[in-house]
Amino acid sequence: MIQIKHVTKTFKRYNEQHRTLKSVVINLFRPKQQVVSSGELCVVNDLTINIGKGEVFCITGPNGAGKSTLAKLIAGTTSPTSGHIKHSGHVIPFLELGVAFNIELTGIDNLYLNGVLLGLSIKYLTQQKNEIFEFAGIQEFMHTPLKYYSTGMQLRLAFSIARHAKGDIYIFDEILSVGDAEFQKKCVQFFKDLKQNKKTIIIISHDLYFIKEHATHLLVLYPGGKYRLMDDQKEIEAIQYIT
Repeated sequence: MIQIKHVTKTFKRYNEQHRTLKSVVINLFRPKQQVVSSGELCVVNDLTINIGKGEVFCITGPNGAGKSTLAKLIAGTTSPTSGHIKHSGHVIPFLELGVAFNIELTGIDNLYLNGVLLGLSIKYLTQQKNEIFEFAGIQEFMHTPLKYYSTGMQLRLAFSIARHAKGDIYIFDEILSVGDAEFQKKCVQFFKDLKQNKKTIIIISHDLYFIKEHATHLLVLYPGGKYRLMDDQKEIEAIQYIT
């Protein structure tokens, strides 16, 4: 389903430059400061992996190791510095949910806006709108402007909309922990339904219990672009902690 060949992703480092004590003092009161490049940061380094149909491919590792960056690379929302990624199926990324929301519009307006962007028809969204808001647990706020929603309410609505998009490959970035315990149960059930239907799932998680129970493959990322791939179920189940 997914071929990742020799993929590298680097970012430029930038630092503020102050040459003298005087410039430091002056710049304390000025918003504009001189910024200079100080090399590159390698987040993903020469990564080559294949992800097959129906696999639950988990990605884990310490903060700053490049997990979210890799998810965006696979989703196609950012491009690699070198190498290439090929998909054979439609990708549904549960990444940065709600990024296209307009806080001045109501919940129902944003449902149509985001749903159309995900490829859902107006007719389908009209038929499903009550179910979508019920799933999110915010039925009474359907006609309330989004600027009055809490962050959790916005994420639940975004997830509820995105789960209706039909695809072959689903990418999650810790999204199964959105909302309260009741909503998390719904998210996990949605994940289990995808798994039962043999969808290809890529999921970032720090939850070792979840990884041991569901992962068919595990990719551990480390700062600096290093990685370790585990595809043996016994090896995954034997993990005590991520190092």
